[in-house]
Amino acid sequence: MSERINVKICDIESKMTAIFRGTGMTEEDAKVITDALIDAEASGVESHGIIRLKAYVDRIAQGSISVVPDIRIKGDGVALQVDGGNGLGQIVMSKAVEKCIKTAKEYGVAALTVSRSNHFGTAAYYANKMAASGCIGFVATNAGSTMAPFGGMETLLGTNPFAVAFPASNQIFCADMATSSVAKGKIRIYEKEGREIPLGWALNVNGEDTQNAEEAIKGILLPMAGYKGYALAMAVDAVCGLLSGANLSCEAPSMFQTDQLSNVGHFIVAIDIAHFIPLEEFEKRGQTWFERLKSCKTRPGMRVKIPGEPENERRAAACGSLNLLAETAAMVDEYSNKILEKKMGIG
Repeated sequence: MSERINVKICDIESKMTAIFRGTGMTEEDAKVITDALIDAEASGVESHGIIRLKAYVDRIAQGSISVVPDIRIKGDGVALQVDGGNGLGQIVMSKAVEKCIKTAKEYGVAALTVSRSNHFGTAAYYANKMAASGCIGFVATNAGSTMAPFGGMETLLGTNPFAVAFPASNQIFCADMATSSVAKGKIRIYEKEGREIPLGWALNVNGEDTQNAEEAIKGILLPMAGYKGYALAMAVDAVCGLLSGANLSCEAPSMFQTDQLSNVGHFIVAIDIAHFIPLEEFEKRGQTWFERLKSCKTRPGMRVKIPGEPENERRAAACGSLNLLAETAAMVDEYSNKILEKKMGIG
């Protein structure tokens, strides 16, 4: 089992921002990517948190991610297209989501495709922003192929996650899920911790069920809920790949292939609630509905929660610190020292 250590959020935030600034990134963009990674970590989605810093910085160093991307948005009315300029997904999406919300506020609804982008972290990060702005938000992305079609043994689909979020009076509903049985990044965390994965998550390279995390990483992810997850993964690829002009999952390289351009696609829809019903009424009814669900009779030892609630509870419990894998904390320190040495002209 890997060792874990507690680190202050303010300390690691400062280091991460400096690391991204050291790549040539603007101060604003460095803060955007740092905030997104720390939010994922604090919410318990470690697989999409600080551990991703290494791959991002390595891809920038290899030239496969543009550190100052030329992001272009075109389209009239409610249908918009974004060329991400091969920027980091979080940076591209921060601008895309802002435009999508603004357009929805004007027209009532907006749909936006993104091409020439990269891994964007958690879909929930963006869906939550739309919900906080009084919208129903839908966010999806495709990814390099790691999952087989239902009944197949070739990795031709990505984990292709999506998120849906909307506001109520006291909280936000946010469901964020991969269309595979599990995000591949979560298996990487299990591997680092020396833990077995549950049966049904993945197959080994020979197409056999495995509980060995290392075998699963080299092998084949299985779709969530069998053919249902397979169908959803295809649907996400359709709106993120076919509709945007970006790569399909079967055409995209892994984010860990640092010398290749990803051309990942994203898809965003924002619905401005106030164009349909007064926002306060929507939120009030939503909260009453949530309370009805949460107060229902429960199974022994269980509690009903609204999607997004567990992540909010983890954020609140963080209290200004994060419990990181020691390996992850050491990686941040390593890259931080490299930036410091570069500034001092050492090495």
